[in-house]
Amino acid sequence: MRIAALVPAFQAEAHLGGVLARLAALPRAPEILVVVDGSTDGTAAVARGAGVRVLSLPENRGKGHALLAGFGALSGFDGVVTLDADGQHPPECLPAFVRAAEQGADLVLGVRQRSGDMPLIRRLANGVSSGWASWLAGQPVADSQCGYRLYGRRMRERTPITPGRYEVESEVIVRAARLGFRLAAVPIPTVYSTEESQIRTLRDVPRIIGVLARLTLERVAPPAVMRKAARNGAHS
Repeated sequence: MRIAALVPAFQAEAHLGGVLARLAALPRAPEILVVVDGSTDGTAAVARGAGVRVLSLPENRGKGHALLAGFGALSGFDGVVTLDADGQHPPECLPAFVRAAEQGADLVLGVRQRSGDMPLIRRLANGVSSGWASWLAGQPVADSQCGYRLYGRRMRERTPITPGRYEVESEVIVRAARLGFRLAAVPIPTVYSTEESQIRTLRDVPRIIGVLARLTLERVAPPAVMRKAARNGAHS
């Protein structure tokens, strides 16, 4: 499989260099693309200094927009692994995602242990959203908000994704499952240190709840984009 690593980055100057160095040190190092989402610090300079591809967006529009821009730039790759720029997603776990895809998974989800290392509000929010996403997807989803994932090429091409912020990560799970794509999970460590999460509780949690509510309505009234995707099918 041709694998690329997509790193959406916003104000990530302090941690990005270490993430990129660890990705490059993997035995089968992937192509690396950093999408700089309107950062005003030295994020773009760090990425260019590491010698990787850089796509700079003119303003901060959110993780969903950055992911879609990256998917477009990496359309020729069989699998695109997404991981955060702040060091919370150990690059050394990437081969496990690739193995799951080689075994037939279309969307491979990282699953963090809900330990005391994860802030309480994050544990509660993740538990609620993961339970709701599991019900909507019709299969277990242990960690609906982990951004460490592998997106297969066919799934990227055929699953409608609405541009946005962190709520995109819930939407893609549910829609991919509804279209018949195969999901798999890979356990990853829960890593929290000095980095500041870019998730804003008052902004992003309501957006996540909102998209889950919309996906609930889609069970009985699918939008046109999903009806078209369903006609094409996951494996046609």
